Amino acid sequence: MEDGFVSNYLLDEVTIGDSFTSTSPEGLFYYNPLFHKNDLVFLAGGSGITPFMSMIREVTDRGFERKITLIYGSRDADDIIFKEELEDRAQRHGNFIFTPVISEPPPSYSGHTGFITAEFMGDLLGDIKDKMFYLCGPEEMYTFCLSELDKLGVRKKKIRQEVFGPPGDVTEEPGWPSGIKGDATFEVTVRGGTSIPARADEPLMISLERAGITIPTSCRSGECSLCRTKLLSGEVFQPRGAKVRKSDRQFGYIHACTAYPLKDLELLL
Repeated sequence: MEDGFVSNYLLDEVTIGDSFTSTSPEGLFYYNPLFHKNDLVFLAGGSGITPFMSMIREVTDRGFERKITLIYGSRDADDIIFKEELEDRAQRHGNFIFTPVISEPPPSYSGHTGFITAEFMGDLLGDIKDKMFYLCGPEEMYTFCLSELDKLGVRKKKIRQEVFGPPGDVTEEPGWPSGIKGDATFEVTVRGGTSIPARADEPLMISLERAGITIPTSCRSGECSLCRTKLLSGEVFQPRGAKVRKSDRQFGYIHACTAYPLKDLELLL
């Protein structure tokens, strides 16, 4: 990732023999047998297939009765990750359907083409009443597919989505103040600690980590609230998708993983 925090470090600084400490896998993007019933639709884009593979393998390897329909959007058919395995599992298991959708197909391609539209899903899936939808892919895919699911009349509680992280360019997000440029720098003071500089277009958590200040985190996309931080003074921008509780907004708490400084800040960690 250009100008990335972690990827640049891994590529430029890490050497053979270095060791790291990591948290365990966490998240809310999984099948819940108590609430999600047994008719599942997976909408994947690119590397967004990754979390679906564990669920597909579990169902097919263990002979569970759940039905899975995987709709996999890809720019090119050759870029479909796990293609041969997916085709093999779909051929061997009647409760798993694999449907690739190619947006830029070659002239000879005979499969489904275009985008994952409401019309396409309606024709493929039929009655959606008892189906649970899972969505994982690039940011552009979320924006498009969520609106298409809305056209189908899919209720929000029937949609589970895995968010990859903060927006690529937060200054392009709806509601970003026009008078503040991304490279603007503000002072962030930690009560009882130190002060650090923070760019407007970088998540506050990363600015803190650059300065050696770490706070608990598990998602980095504004959903889990583990990085919940008290904002004592100043103002931050939190983009759409940052699921900050109404009570937290009322009492001045933010999610540092998707909070962008708009003024000098004072925090209580």
